Amino acid sequence: MVVDTLVHFSNKYGSDSELVLAGGGNTSAKENGILYVKGSGTSLSDITADGFVKMDIQKLMVMLDKKYPSGDSEREAAALHDLMAARLPSESMKRPSVETLLHAIFPQRYVLHLHPALINGLTCGADGKNIADTLFKDDILWIDICKPGYILANICNKKMKEYKARTGKDVSVMLLQNHGVFIADDTEGGLSEKLDFVMSTLRSLLTEHPDFSPCLSENAETDKFKAALVSLYGENSFAVYCGNKEAVKFSSSLNDADELLKPFTPDHIVYCKANPLFVESFDALRDGFEGYKTKYGYPPKIVMVKGMGFFAVGESEKKAETARLLFIDAMKIAVYSRSFGGRLPMTDGLTDFIINWEVESYRSKQN
Repeated sequence: MVVDTLVHFSNKYGSDSELVLAGGGNTSAKENGILYVKGSGTSLSDITADGFVKMDIQKLMVMLDKKYPSGDSEREAAALHDLMAARLPSESMKRPSVETLLHAIFPQRYVLHLHPALINGLTCGADGKNIADTLFKDDILWIDICKPGYILANICNKKMKEYKARTGKDVSVMLLQNHGVFIADDTEGGLSEKLDFVMSTLRSLLTEHPDFSPCLSENAETDKFKAALVSLYGENSFAVYCGNKEAVKFSSSLNDADELLKPFTPDHIVYCKANPLFVESFDALRDGFEGYKTKYGYPPKIVMVKGMGFFAVGESEKKAETARLLFIDAMKIAVYSRSFGGRLPMTDGLTDFIINWEVESYRSKQN
């Protein structure tokens, strides 16, 4: 049964930290007019058949031809309403992945969507598109950065039709700028072959690798910072420290931190907030923290300290640890992107869109 295969490869890829972090990534399968897609807030590493939402494919495809309001909030609210209406009656208590429409437009039986740092070194690289075109030619479809949700699905649908008219074949690998990769195939083995091909090709081109070996250990100074951050962040919050070699290198100065001061992908915004705070010393922490809150309207989740690495803060130990992992992922992307023309962060406009997007707000609350 396709759902058994879906669960198997979801668990396999979801358990690989090089491919999946936190709630990132989603999978799907199609059978008899039904799309089985990962539910929002579930984890690929341990998802079971019950974690997938059954969707009516025909109702989803109708959405692509429907005229929605032009305003962002109105359009996304209307599209979300129709997305929920496409659930089978038995699924009314589940919320499908925000990328459900993207899964539906692939004709292949299985779809795998991931955000590996290695691949995002390319998709977040200044020369990423040109390099991808040279490397993969018509083996992939590249999608320029755009608003997620309905807009992204609509653009992809149009580009996929154009690709098939030009090449005579369906898209099976799609790279999304500042986002990740979609891979589609009718077999689990086909998914694996395509993913391995993309990953091995990019790995062979790397000129620099991140170094996450130990550098600075926790001590009285880091404990002082953690206590202060918990006090500033609020009751029941939690702070974790990261002082590996790459973190210390990026925190050496504000100039060294520059590659990380804007987000690379939506996941970094969801779990780390859009911008880290950089402070020169402990004495500058309180003013920097309060100034950040005044500027952005919320406290920082990542605080970089000159020469020390960084601290991740959250409303719980789990959320603080998730923010730490996602910021390490951002460091990986920054280093990998140097092999693909240098970093290309998300635009300010799209960053603001993600911050205010209801579905991403929902996703961040589930992790």
